[in-house]
Amino acid sequence: MREPALVVEDYSFWFKAPGGKRILALDDVSFSIAEGDFVLILGPSGSGKSTLALNLVGVYPDFYGGYNQGRILVNHAEKGLVNRRDLDRGQRFKTVNMLFQNPEDQIVTLSVEEEIGFALENYLVPAEEIGPLIDHALDLVGLRGFRDRSTLKLSGGEKQRVALAAMLAMEPRILILDEPTSNLDPVGTHEVLEAIEDVRDRVEITMMIVEHEVDEVFHEVDKVLCVDGHKVEGPMAPREFMDTRGLQVRDEMGLWIPQASEVGLELRERGIHLAGPPLDGEELVAAVRVHRGAGSLPLEAPSMSVRPTPSGLPDPSTPLTSVGSNGELKQPGDVVIQVRDLSFSYPTKDDVIRSLSLDIRKGELLAIVGQNGSGKSTLAANINGILEPTSGEVLVHGKATTDYKFAELAKRVAYIFQVPEKQFVRNVVYDEMAHGLKALGMAKDQLDARVQEVLESVHLEDRKEISPYLLSHGQKRRLSVACMVISEPDVVILDEPTFGQDWLHAMRLMDYLRTLADKGAAVTFITHDMRLVAQYADRCVAMAGGHILFDGTPLDLFSQEEILEEANLKPPPVFRFSRELLGEARIHTRQVIEEMEVSLERPGSVVQER
Repeated sequence: MREPALVVEDYSFWFKAPGGKRILALDDVSFSIAEGDFVLILGPSGSGKSTLALNLVGVYPDFYGGYNQGRILVNHAEKGLVNRRDLDRGQRFKTVNMLFQNPEDQIVTLSVEEEIGFALENYLVPAEEIGPLIDHALDLVGLRGFRDRSTLKLSGGEKQRVALAAMLAMEPRILILDEPTSNLDPVGTHEVLEAIEDVRDRVEITMMIVEHEVDEVFHEVDKVLCVDGHKVEGPMAPREFMDTRGLQVRDEMGLWIPQASEVGLELRERGIHLAGPPLDGEELVAAVRVHRGAGSLPLEAPSMSVRPTPSGLPDPSTPLTSVGSNGELKQPGDVVIQVRDLSFSYPTKDDVIRSLSLDIRKGELLAIVGQNGSGKSTLAANINGILEPTSGEVLVHGKATTDYKFAELAKRVAYIFQVPEKQFVRNVVYDEMAHGLKALGMAKDQLDARVQEVLESVHLEDRKEISPYLLSHGQKRRLSVACMVISEPDVVILDEPTFGQDWLHAMRLMDYLRTLADKGAAVTFITHDMRLVAQYADRCVAMAGGHILFDGTPLDLFSQEEILEEANLKPPPVFRFSRELLGEARIHTRQVIEEMEVSLERPGSVVQER
């Protein structure tokens, strides 16, 4: 039996709030992690996943303050299982260390060699040992030969792997990863998660990961910890967790689950029991083959009429149309944004955008996708007027952005930044929400009712009296979106609106944006999440190198491998496994479930057209 790498005993933690108040975050938590395990930490937005991770590594309460009780024991290389408090800070971080969400926040030097050697030098590692440790760490993360590279010229995925290498060079026994792929494009996400798997194959290390990209990681982990209601349940095996909890994980806890698991569990609810539940597409296809016995794949999918999915989307093969809240297909409205031959360059860089032209229309949800550094956010900032074109122009309602006063343009084009804190201007959530409405001169009773309505829609009504800066990252993101759309502007541009969100809150946010578009707003969202693109976007623009590679439907985009490769994109898993199961690709799990339900034999039941 393996020794424990980490033991948490009766541990509780409280944040220190203004006025000396204590806010409970973790309540009487106990669990044990075995040496060498790879553990996924799941939980709703704001449940305390990152708080748990920061307590395990000692950032809370040692550096950020707070109150705690109970014990956290770690397996030190020489002292064995000891209370974390009995180690000095240097010993703690060489025993348990942490990789954070954003690589930009943790890279502090200008070259890869300096970055990885920085901590080693601070820990007084002999000079002759530092070089080999740097080379070994780079080799572990697949960056051999990157030693002399500038950290400023790395892709997002490369930066995160360099940050991972800097952690690994210190040879920690336990490494905690807090949403390490949340700021990365799909290919960067795959690179980082592949590097993590390679590290586990080659190094004796215990890893714990907070991650929303469950399709990529769920079938790889050994155990799952579930954080909810200040409590922690587990660890348990991933299949046991999914089999026991079933669709409750998605529908009641509001968490993302793998798309293959979603299909298998939905079919189970409808009386079709596949082996599993499957944790990825390969397992789903294999389970269907077993269920079919001698039957071959692809299934003979029935001819089914086009109907909206629960998110309000039509069959994705219908180009550039959307579905209103009444379920009827409609054409998008008039053009409200015209981008004409736009080029933009920063003082220290070549053109970030090159001769780009684009129309944005009322009534449609437009997704802008592409690799890190492709120019997506720069394009959005030019549309909003934060940046001025180097050449070309952007027209809003037929008028160039450079001819607007910034305050006037901001009323017409709401822009939600990728980092929520950049937009907060007040010290209380309620005041933050009311700020824009007060500027518009809205009457007090109307203002109060509107703020309460939107707070409830984003599930922040119980946080309205606290500081925005005390919210979890997911809650900050919901607040930033709510503040900008509360006045229902004509044009809304959102940079990663669902970043850090669990399934439930991501769906609520996207449904809210769908409603805005149905009411006539032009809604554009920048995202790395191809599941959301597939489920919600009426139209999709893919960028690379500052220009547009593709403009069309999500289904058409996912069908063009050369464009996907150039834009560093990957289709959602359903696109791949549906092609094996049904012979043709689908991009909505709901459509796959309904077609498979009709196609698969259900002993003792009669299949009815839905």
